[in-house]
Amino acid sequence: MPTVSLKKFEDKYVDDMVKLYLDAYKGLEVYAYKGVEDTKSYINWLKKRDREGILLAFVDNELVGFIAADSEWFSKREGEKVGAVHELVVREDHRRKGIASLLMEKALDYFKVKGLKKAELWVGDENEGAKRFYKKFGFKENGRYNYWIRMTKEL
Repeated sequence: MPTVSLKKFEDKYVDDMVKLYLDAYKGLEVYAYKGVEDTKSYINWLKKRDREGILLAFVDNELVGFIAADSEWFSKREGEKVGAVHELVVREDHRRKGIASLLMEKALDYFKVKGLKKAELWVGDENEGAKRFYKKFGFKENGRYNYWIRMTKEL
C-alpha cells in the first residue's frame, strides 16, 4: 500500500473532490452527478450534512480518494438514526491498494464513536465491484429502489 495520509475536509479541496468524483464515475454515469456545478452542489450538501465525517486520502500530497460518512442520517426504513456512507471514491490508478478499505474502516469507526448501531449505503445495481467491496465489510443487500441497492451493516 502506498503511504496514505488522511485529512479532514477543508473547503480548499472541493474542486479537487469534484474532479476526482467525475473521473471515478466514468462508465457509471447513470449513478452520478454529471456536471461540475451539480457535483460541487452535491459535495457542499455532503459538507452540510456532516462535515466531520468527510475524510480525504492523499498520496504524495495529491488527493486520491474520499469518503462521506454521515452520522446524522435518519433512515426512514429503520425508523432511527444510522450511519450513512453517501460517497466513497478512489482514483482509478490507486484502486486495489487498500485506500478504500482504510477510508471505510475509518468511517465505520466514526459511526461507532457517534454511538450508532447500524450503517447503510446505496449502491448502483450494476456496480458489481462496489457491491463485492461492501460485502467484504459485512454489508448485506437489504432493499432496492429503481436501480439502487440498499446495503446495511450492524455495527
